[in-house]
Amino acid sequence: MAKTVSANMNTHLGQTVTTLAMCWHITRTDGEQYYFTTHDQNLTIDGNEYIAASSFDQTAIANDSTMAVDNLDIAGILDSSLIKESDLRAGRFDFSDVEIFLVNFENLSDGKIKLRKGTLGEVTITTNGLFKAELRGMTQQLSQSIVEVYTPDCRADLGDSRCSAPINPAIRTNSTAYTVGDYVRVATASGINYDMYENIIYKCTTAGTSASSEPAFVPVVSSSTSDGSVVWLAEEAWTRNGIVTSVTDNRIFTIDIDEDRAVNDWFNYGVLTWDSGDNSNLAMEVKDWDQGTKTIALFLAMPFDIQVGDMLHVHPGCDKRLTTCINKFNNINNFRGEPYVPGQDEFFNYPDAT
Repeated sequence: MAKTVSANMNTHLGQTVTTLAMCWHITRTDGEQYYFTTHDQNLTIDGNEYIAASSFDQTAIANDSTMAVDNLDIAGILDSSLIKESDLRAGRFDFSDVEIFLVNFENLSDGKIKLRKGTLGEVTITTNGLFKAELRGMTQQLSQSIVEVYTPDCRADLGDSRCSAPINPAIRTNSTAYTVGDYVRVATASGINYDMYENIIYKCTTAGTSASSEPAFVPVVSSSTSDGSVVWLAEEAWTRNGIVTSVTDNRIFTIDIDEDRAVNDWFNYGVLTWDSGDNSNLAMEVKDWDQGTKTIALFLAMPFDIQVGDMLHVHPGCDKRLTTCINKFNNINNFRGEPYVPGQDEFFNYPDAT
């Protein structure tokens, strides 16, 4: 498969001796970006400084005209202060976007030779200080199912654009147009993250444009607030703040949380995000919630120790069933399943000829 390069780069490649350096541009799922080069000096490319790092290596890069998945393996040594073992073990580099290319370090204006673009698979760390990952090419997506099929359970994820449950509403802004049904958060107190929002979200009941300065919102359920030409109705928030009170291990612990609706299993399949401690900004799905003891069990253990006093926020989960959508979230209009479509038995059913 031919590569498109500039005329100057093409001339350089024809020389007996070349001055090429490989560059890596890594973008994590949280938006953090990293730049490395195999050259012995830092290079500035497109306004970004690529750090000299000789500790990266990869298997051969091959291209063909078939639709086969073009994967390669990456190995490296933890000798860079930018790539920390703790971040790798926490999964912060998993599924990062990666771009690999070559440049002429003697004349960067020659442009790039693009070699590969894809995403990292799960990153593993060996006992001798090496990390390994598979770089999955863009054709990897063609090997996965991308169309939907009829299912009795909902195919939307709780809180996404199709579900629309207000799990984490946007923060209200001044002089902004809002429509009926929009939800916002408003900080009416002090504290850490969700403490500031006092377990209240606000639903737009009259469309309009918010005021140029924030009015005094009343954080009481069913109270109304006029905001420019918008009217907001206060409702209970789904996401609640909590603090760890005791720890069994890195998967099971008890919390202090204010949520009167939280019967047993209320938070099952929900997501817990850490606001402080060694696991800050990491998230994990909840496997089980016991209301009597206020004990949470996560599906997987957190990578770092959980300590008494660690802050978190968590929202309830959804098992994607019709009854849950109706009774728990009152969101039947956005249910994305087909619970009443006949099953396979109907294909073999026929009239009684007698």
